[in-house]
Amino acid sequence: MTKNRSNPRSGKHTADAPAVDAFTRSALASDLTWLPDMTAVGKPPLTADAYVDAYLADPGEWYWTTLLLHDPSEIVLKRVLAIIEQAQLPRHEKALGQLGAGPLEDMMSEDLLDRLQHWLPFTPAMRYALGQVRMSSEPPVLQQRLKAMLSR
Repeated sequence: MTKNRSNPRSGKHTADAPAVDAFTRSALASDLTWLPDMTAVGKPPLTADAYVDAYLADPGEWYWTTLLLHDPSEIVLKRVLAIIEQAQLPRHEKALGQLGAGPLEDMMSEDLLDRLQHWLPFTPAMRYALGQVRMSSEPPVLQQRLKAMLSR
């Protein structure tokens, strides 16, 4: 009897690992369940482009959509990744800084870094957002791993 044939931490893509695949660029474009439910606040539904454009134009107005208090971390991470994917420096520094010092910092973990592997090499926008995460309270191994990822 062979137990646990698959090693989910092996770093290899397998068909039985849809949770990891959900955080790739193509998955974000095809599955829009991460969009905030605007009908709950009495507004019409948003498209992905409209949401990202609105967030980048006024992150202070849209900060609530990336708070972990309201939605599960998986949904928030998808929003954050979609926003970072469209962000441009230096125009969107405020939005990227807010995402780094907010949800990315709150979610910082081995699991987050595993999910971000799909985004290597990082864009300047992703580097900037991750650069805003305070890592001083994180374990040294996590600090070193992020530093290595940022240097790729």
